[in-house]
This record gives sequence, C-alpha cells and structure tokens, in this order.
Amino acid sequence: MRLHLMFMDEGYVECIDHGPHVPMKPNTSIAQAPAGAPSTIPKLPSEWTPEDNITVHKDKKAMNILFNSLDSDMFDNVINCSTAKEIWDTVQTICEGTEDLPKEWKPMTVYLRNTQEYKNFTLERLYGTLKTYEMEIEQDEEI
Repeated sequence: MRLHLMFMDEGYVECIDHGPHVPMKPNTSIAQAPAGAPSTIPKLPSEWTPEDNITVHKDKKAMNILFNSLDSDMFDNVINCSTAKEIWDTVQTICEGTEDLPKEWKPMTVYLRNTQEYKNFTLERLYGTLKTYEMEIEQDEEI
C-alpha cells in the first residue's frame, strides 16, 4: 500500500508519515511575543496559495485511497479517523500489533484472540479491557 501511495504521489506518503500539511506563515507578532514563541503560525484558509490548497488536499486524497483499499471489516475500524496518518496508524496497529505491549497483558491477549467477541471491540474498548486486566493483576499482587 505504501508503494502504491508513493507511486500515486509522494506527498501521500508524507501524509501517512507526518500527518496533514498545515500551511504556515511567519509570526509577525514575534517581537511582542514571549521568549520561546513559535516563529511561524498556521495560515488562515483565506491566506492559502493555490500550492497550499493542493498540498492540503493531498491528505483527503490519501484518505480516499486508503478507505477504498480496505475491506469492510477493516473499514469499520477506521471510519471515524480524520486524517490519512490516523487511518494508516490504526491499520498498522491492527495488522501488526504494537511492540510495547506490556508482558502482563500476554495471557489476556491470547484469551481475546481465541474469542469471537474481540472482533467487535473498538481500539478504545480493547485498550480499556487490557488496562483493567493489568490493574486487577496489580491488585492481586498486593494481596
């Protein structure tokens, strides 16, 4: 999929790697701003150049490509995503998992994989279930 996006437009890969493009302009009030104030600020949509417009819309085009490439089960997991990066990260997490899954979650993840119920979980519900399981283990260890 990444290669397909790169073939279509390398800007789409920028969207899935870094999020949508936000046109910026110099912060003209920096002289009055406190130390550490940003040197650039987002442009208002009315200030966008034609090039800014094209670049901003690449995220929506990348989202469209991603949405159209997913089966209905995977699509249900990303329907509420608002950026191409969010879609990409969600699909990646679902397909590959995460590297930093706590060891104490392992028995519960094995159990969940062996039930059909987990397929209906949102990512938030799944995380909540695993977090609750972790807290129960910690309470058991204290006793």
